[in-house]
Amino acid sequence: MKTKTCELCKAEESVLFRIQIQKGKTWLFVCRICCEKSQKLEHYKYGGTWKGNRH
Repeated sequence: MKTKTCELCKAEESVLFRIQIQKGKTWLFVCRICCEKSQKLEHYKYGGTWKGNRH
């Protein structure tokens, strides 16, 4: 199973969420915990889920 590093807390995860937290800024891949925390931010935008178990 593939893993990636959360761009906010640096945790290694097999499922990450693609989000924006600043208006017009680049997309970030973050873990579930960081994604849930970021949902409260004004410019939060969800852009999909990356899963490491895909072939």
